[in-house]
Amino acid sequence: MKIARVFCSKTSYCPTDEHAYFDVPDMLTPKDYDKVYVSCTFSWDIERAFYLKKSWSDHGKIVIAGGPAFLSNANEFIPGMFVKQGVIFTSRGCPNNCKFCFVPWREGKIKELPITEGNIIQDNNFLACSDKHRDLVYEMLKKQHSIEFKGGLEARRVTSSEAEKLRSLSIRSLYLACDSPSALKGTIKAIKILKKAGFTRSHIYSYVLCGKNIDEEFARCKSLFDVGCIPFVQLFKDENNSIKYSREWLLFARALSRPASAQSVLSGKTKIW
Repeated sequence: MKIARVFCSKTSYCPTDEHAYFDVPDMLTPKDYDKVYVSCTFSWDIERAFYLKKSWSDHGKIVIAGGPAFLSNANEFIPGMFVKQGVIFTSRGCPNNCKFCFVPWREGKIKELPITEGNIIQDNNFLACSDKHRDLVYEMLKKQHSIEFKGGLEARRVTSSEAEKLRSLSIRSLYLACDSPSALKGTIKAIKILKKAGFTRSHIYSYVLCGKNIDEEFARCKSLFDVGCIPFVQLFKDENNSIKYSREWLLFARALSRPASAQSVLSGKTKIW
């Protein structure tokens, strides 16, 4: 079956094979696809998804618009279909109900998926999976290199035992999440556990959700850096991506979402403004 995938937004995780597209078809685009999937990740791209679906209507026998923004079925994962090879999901959903996160109402509670091979784990909450599932994933990862847990490890679920299992793998990076000031204490505790297991600052990152008070959120980033972690700032976005941030905020996010820049700023070597 010949399948095209059309992506509303291009990210570093999108596949780049000859049947992956990011815009309307041109004169050279094949018209003999059995299926065309228009993949929409972000809710603010839904209008564009419908536009692309219409634009591709003559290029496939079936043209479907779907993806996370459409609450599409997340009970399966096909390697290389909607993300590049190497990126995998071993589970979907999350048991938590954080008010700023769309995952629970889009994907529901945690659902464990069949394990496929890859080195970049993109699960929303991998540590919420069962012991049996996590151990099977670790067994698969023993054959991988440059492993990255990019989905974010929930800090309160990081234990000494889990840290030792992670340390037995060829880890390139681990991402935690410190999405509010109240999460700082727990994130610092998790960082200390990971450091005790042998991880260094070059391995440990933390997403930091920002957008309210720039001084307080800089202080949160500095606290994480000082204990041995590289913060990775993300500005909060609402469902329609309607928040317009000032130049100051954009410079802040840019400086603290790049590892080398973040280390230079937080160590006092350079300034954001």
